[in-house]
Amino acid sequence: MNTFKLDIKTIVLIILACIVAYYYFTDKGGDIPGETVKVNGKKYELISRKVDTVIIDHYKTKIVKGDDIYHETIVEKNVEVPVLTKVDTLTILRDFYKKVVYKDSLKLDNDLGMISITDTIYKNKVLGRKWNAYLKERTVKETTIVKELPKNQVYWGFNGGFNKEDVVSNVSAGLILKTKRDKLVQLNVGVANSNTATGNKMSPYVGVGMYWKIKLKK
Repeated sequence: MNTFKLDIKTIVLIILACIVAYYYFTDKGGDIPGETVKVNGKKYELISRKVDTVIIDHYKTKIVKGDDIYHETIVEKNVEVPVLTKVDTLTILRDFYKKVVYKDSLKLDNDLGMISITDTIYKNKVLGRKWNAYLKERTVKETTIVKELPKNQVYWGFNGGFNKEDVVSNVSAGLILKTKRDKLVQLNVGVANSNTATGNKMSPYVGVGMYWKIKLKK
């Protein structure tokens, strides 16, 4: 009957694999990303958002001659003046030659501006019209500052150690996982060279390392 036995190397490798998997899937702590926004379909972390409203004032004045204003005469009722009625011709003529000014204004909703109109009546006709327009043009400017979302990164490389007695003391290759929270998990496999009484001996080994980011004051 075959029995399954685990040697020390296999146990170490299983433990290291479990540690790396734990940090990869359950990494917590550190700087947590804030609100995320999409820019051109890609997600980013929102750093700041500022909305400014710029108001540009526009003024315009226009003067129109009375003859250029469309008008029509509508007689609603003919009035007959009795022959014996005393008519104050001087008063009629005085009123006829007076210049009468009518002013009106219109305030636009939402504080968008104002339009004013001035009509001058002379000889029962509109002598001229003047209108002033004061309008507010509003431009909304939004400034958004973002940065890329943190993501897991994997590096691979080689390590070597040297000393005077063995020249090359160890050589290894390994992987480094940088998590989203700026933690480092290192795993490497190599061989160590040791000088014994019977000569140089190459011994395989497995190494693991964990590093946390140190926040330095500026």
